[in-house]
Amino acid sequence: MNNKMVLGILSVYAVILCGVLCFQVVQSRGNVTAPSNSEEVVVEDRLDSAVVIYENSPVMLVNKEQMLIDKNDPSMVPVSANQSIYVPMSFFRSAYNAAASEDLSSSRATIRLDNQALVLDRQKADLVDSTGEADIEYDKKVFLKNGGIYVPVEVFADAFGKSVYYYDNMAIISDLKDAFTDTESIDFINSLKSQVNDLPYVANEENMKEITGISTPNNILKQIGSSDKPDSIPAAQLLENKELNTVHSADGYIYYADKNKVYILDPSAQLGVMSAIELDKGFVGRKIYVRGPMLVITGDKESENTDGFTHSTTAYVYNIENKTAPSRLRELETEGSYINSVQNGSYVYLLSSIPATELSENGRYYPPSYRDSLSGDEPISLEYDSMQYFPEGGGRDYTTIASLNIEDSSVPAELKTYLCAGENVYMSSGSIYVAKDRYNAFDSNENTENTVIYRLSLSNGKIYSSGKGNVKGYITNKDSMNEYAGYFRLAAHYRKKGANTDITNVYVLNNNLEICGYANEIVSGTVIDRAIFSQNMLFLTPEKTGQAIYSVDMTEPTNPKGNGVLRLTDGNILIYTYDENHILTVDNGGDKLSMSIYDISDKDKPVMLYREELGKGNIESGLFKDISSFCFDKEKNTFTLPVTIYRDESKQEVTFTGGYVYSVDLDDGFQRRGVITLGGKEVKVHPFKYNGLIYNFVDNSALAVDYDDTEDITEYSFN
Repeated sequence: MNNKMVLGILSVYAVILCGVLCFQVVQSRGNVTAPSNSEEVVVEDRLDSAVVIYENSPVMLVNKEQMLIDKNDPSMVPVSANQSIYVPMSFFRSAYNAAASEDLSSSRATIRLDNQALVLDRQKADLVDSTGEADIEYDKKVFLKNGGIYVPVEVFADAFGKSVYYYDNMAIISDLKDAFTDTESIDFINSLKSQVNDLPYVANEENMKEITGISTPNNILKQIGSSDKPDSIPAAQLLENKELNTVHSADGYIYYADKNKVYILDPSAQLGVMSAIELDKGFVGRKIYVRGPMLVITGDKESENTDGFTHSTTAYVYNIENKTAPSRLRELETEGSYINSVQNGSYVYLLSSIPATELSENGRYYPPSYRDSLSGDEPISLEYDSMQYFPEGGGRDYTTIASLNIEDSSVPAELKTYLCAGENVYMSSGSIYVAKDRYNAFDSNENTENTVIYRLSLSNGKIYSSGKGNVKGYITNKDSMNEYAGYFRLAAHYRKKGANTDITNVYVLNNNLEICGYANEIVSGTVIDRAIFSQNMLFLTPEKTGQAIYSVDMTEPTNPKGNGVLRLTDGNILIYTYDENHILTVDNGGDKLSMSIYDISDKDKPVMLYREELGKGNIESGLFKDISSFCFDKEKNTFTLPVTIYRDESKQEVTFTGGYVYSVDLDDGFQRRGVITLGGKEVKVHPFKYNGLIYNFVDNSALAVDYDDTEDITEYSFN
């Protein structure tokens, strides 16, 4: 090699190192000098010079501070391959302020750090510094994934004099040799895992604004002005009996919530009113829970009091041991709209949501608050430093989960608030699932959307992250998710690469949120608007009425099977799964209100067994707007269909509001058993079966119907 060549190579090194030095001067942050003797280092000190990462998690710890590997793309996560952990190039920029660049066409990556440059491709790895170029042992090569280059973390560590320590799916990259051992305490390792295999924390207002992309409150408020567009009726809905909502029975009594009142009724004494609990003005009850001598009513509350919460999710706890004189023990109120509530053991969990823009004043943003009568009347702020967020973003709402002990009113409530949960949130009795879309590669071969499923567990009053899964496609709405018999089931949609075709897949996830069953391309060429789950069936319905309904057999949990296409109506349709081979439908196609029974044992050729046309033009059913008013008595194969009849097709003057009572028989079809007259217009009915009678609760009254003798109707008033 002549002198000119040597000078040329050194010039190249000089250019590279000049870039390194310039970048590090601009990007530098205070470096922590580590003690030389690791035996003198306590756990906290050792982490001051370490980076902790976890497989498939976008969260890492850098010098004990939690941050995202790539704040702009949470799909950039460490992955395991070749018995090593690989990281995306953004890891080096975020964790070490390194100058990291990549050339996808040649699979070439360059990492500049500490006056050195590590250059890697699919063939070799070299370390360049002021003295020359050195080959790095390189048996684990870079590869392409998610549109970027992934680098083996061990090669990076060897090049820059760092040590890597593995603990299952977690790795610690430290500046210190022998800083960590194979015998670290379980508590220490679990503590680290809980910080890197979990959701990141918002920490402060500025981070909240950056995460959500919120600028100034006034500007955002104009952007999200309320819409006057009325809610549309879904093309298809599933009919099933709704229980434990605003009517509940326990210990021989019936409990009924009507707006801001709860009636305790004695069915053995002609539905006599034992007591009427009057709750705060503006409260509307949604669900009732009774456990021993305790009653809990949850719901929405609106207030005109400018000093308090204008809109809140509220739970009241009463001691009802004396049915004639219930006593209020406690009230828990969280800021935001009521989404749902569930009971799990001795706890009731409340789920609420509020836009961040509603909690702004004078250019500042504030986290939501709550009020627990156990702690006094003053609101308590749910601070940003304890608030977590979903790194995929896509939302400007705070979602709050609160736990309330039913049995012991002295137990403090536990609350957790999450940012960017979005609208696709599904709540079961023991878990909350949050679906977050990612518009990037699902795997290395197919550039298509995918969805991350986060699970939050509810147990013994605690709320905590307990799992994360991933499926191809995106979730249309929260109705596309369902938990049943220990499995989490969902339908996801995507645009097939190359074919430009809409595809729907059905997935079944196990307790670890791993895919344990799926039906691939169950629907092709049609955009699915809604997934409706029954126990062993799934119906996938299109965006528009009059299109096919696709059925999926879920009888074998880990082997969902697409088993046919149902072409049933050109209008909206309600489906009741009578049994595994028969469905009962109500539809309003052709401006008619009709009921049908289908044999769907041959799913591609459903056979209509019976059809009952109730009227045309001047008749409609409130079931399409409120399916909770449906109650099917399976024991007697009888149900009430709420109907409204008008004088003519203009639907201006109501001539009848009530219910038609029908029995259903697979041999004889529909038989009208009687008529229930409710009176009034747009009446909301709450049906409830008790001791062989169907009670139809309407406002502050009830009609008791005996399906064996539909003329035996008794009306009760609770005034």
